[in-house]
Amino acid sequence: MTSTNFEIKPLSSQDKSKLRRQYLFAVLFLLVASAIFSFIYFFVIKPDNFSVVPIVMFSVFLLIFTGIVSYMFWNTYIDLKRGIKYCYTGVITDKRVDKHTTKSRSYNTRMGTNIRRKSSRTYYYITIDNKEHSVPYSKYAKVNVNDKVYLESSPKNKEVLAFTILEKNQNPVTITTNTSYFAPFKSKSITKPMRQSEIDLVKKIFFNKVRRALIYITVYSILLFTLWQGIFIFLIPVIIAFIYTSIKSLILINKYAKFNRNGNLKQITTVQVTDKLTMTSNSSSTKFRVMTNVENIDVSEKIYNKLKINDIIELHRATFLKKLIGVSINEGTLYLENL
Repeated sequence: MTSTNFEIKPLSSQDKSKLRRQYLFAVLFLLVASAIFSFIYFFVIKPDNFSVVPIVMFSVFLLIFTGIVSYMFWNTYIDLKRGIKYCYTGVITDKRVDKHTTKSRSYNTRMGTNIRRKSSRTYYYITIDNKEHSVPYSKYAKVNVNDKVYLESSPKNKEVLAFTILEKNQNPVTITTNTSYFAPFKSKSITKPMRQSEIDLVKKIFFNKVRRALIYITVYSILLFTLWQGIFIFLIPVIIAFIYTSIKSLILINKYAKFNRNGNLKQITTVQVTDKLTMTSNSSSTKFRVMTNVENIDVSEKIYNKLKINDIIELHRATFLKKLIGVSINEGTLYLENL
């Protein structure tokens, strides 16, 4: 794998124009936000009618907002003053998607209603020879792991000034026995009996799911018993959740019974790794996702780090349950006990 070629170059006139546009965006953002803050201050809060508490809170939010805008201005100013850009040439070794969710607290408006707001933003990153860079989705979507790229970014603001794909990673092909041309990799699937350790793993996964479902069913039952004499409209969501969880649990139990009746078989599918990425979030645990020519799978971090693009792997699934229990690579079969 090629090591990263790092260079420091002067900003071109086009780069400076792109950075100066950040000033325009910041000014427009400042004007719109100022209008919103002014409307809230004069028409919603109305200082003459409220105590000092909401005014203090409003001032704190205003100071935070002013600090954010000032930080944007300052970063752009520093980049233009330095007049340089960082240039990276290398191979993409990993990709990451980060979803950041923000929840606001409920509050009372002048109409007396409660409002709860939830917003989320998604950020995209590529790692060029173990150095991570933030890029727009339009750039992120075009590349896969093992692609060779060239990236230019501003040192302070991390603004992507240029992004070029120098070399696309090509999936290996296999030669057919009867012809001289190359054909894409074709997946195949076979069925085999499970070993006792694999049967025990499926049993463990099954009982963990049933135990979790029973906890939810118990909670819903308590809520139904408690709210039965209350307003019926509040019972509707609880009744729907109770029925859904119960049916889902019965279906799972039926599939596990079929799995046992049919000899504890597993389906082994041979696939080829085409890409992989890490999915992070402030509201859920990190996921390690591997894309293949057949499907996308979530694996453990250990398996994720061992897999490379174009690897030929085998996916082990319990029949009827369709649960991925393990992945076979050159080093042997690794099991996904924690997924």
